[in-house]
Amino acid sequence: MYRLLALDLDGTLLNPKRVITPRTHEALRRAVEAGVTLVIATGQTFPALLSLCPGVPLNGPQIVYNGAIIADVADGSPLYEQLVPDEYILPTLGALQEQDVFRVYHTHERVFADTGTPGARNWYLPPAPTAVEVPDVAELYPQPCIKLVGVCDPTELARKRVYFEELFASQLYVTQAASDLIEFLHPAVSKGRALLKIASMLGISSNEIAAIGDNHNDIDMLRFAGLGIAMGNASEEVKAAAHHVTRSNAEDGVALAIEEQILPFIAM
Repeated sequence: MYRLLALDLDGTLLNPKRVITPRTHEALRRAVEAGVTLVIATGQTFPALLSLCPGVPLNGPQIVYNGAIIADVADGSPLYEQLVPDEYILPTLGALQEQDVFRVYHTHERVFADTGTPGARNWYLPPAPTAVEVPDVAELYPQPCIKLVGVCDPTELARKRVYFEELFASQLYVTQAASDLIEFLHPAVSKGRALLKIASMLGISSNEIAAIGDNHNDIDMLRFAGLGIAMGNASEEVKAAAHHVTRSNAEDGVALAIEEQILPFIAM
């Protein structure tokens, strides 16, 4: 029944220590050996994905930058790409600044953040390139932009997300990628849309897809999949969009979901 498994990374596949447990590695191995295509769907870069998933048997196109790029698993080259429309880059950066939100500008080469952006130096571990702090990320324009990110206090982010969704309605895809991160991408971009494209590439129907995630940016992916599973640590908004809720990422929730909800129903 299931031929493809799509997994969010942070808060889902990675435990709170940001590692993949032995039990989860074993569950992933069993799924791939049974014929499942394994897709990581993350807001991270492709080098960061690889550095966080050592030993994971990735065997299909990978979703990075929240769907702005579908990457070839062999070398990370784009199979599909949608950049932020040029005309919305500076207005978005201006709106973030007006709301006292730190700004991050993703190019193909590097990630640039406003000086003092909380956590910027710890986002990516070698060999993934670290973020570069600059006095004003707006000066990077008109470099091609994969996505723009705002970083702010988690207690304020949900309210500000609604504000930005209304401000850029139909112009940009606005999503919350973590408790302190809000992202702005091309309006045709999302994890769910990228998963649809991969399914089309591989000749797989939505009913043959299982997806697991924990955050706002996973919702349309969970809804698209024949089986959408929310992590136990997911918000109520995400759980409401899922077909099933597994344990948290501190309790091997992904491994449990694969063992009980996916492996018994894999089409051989």
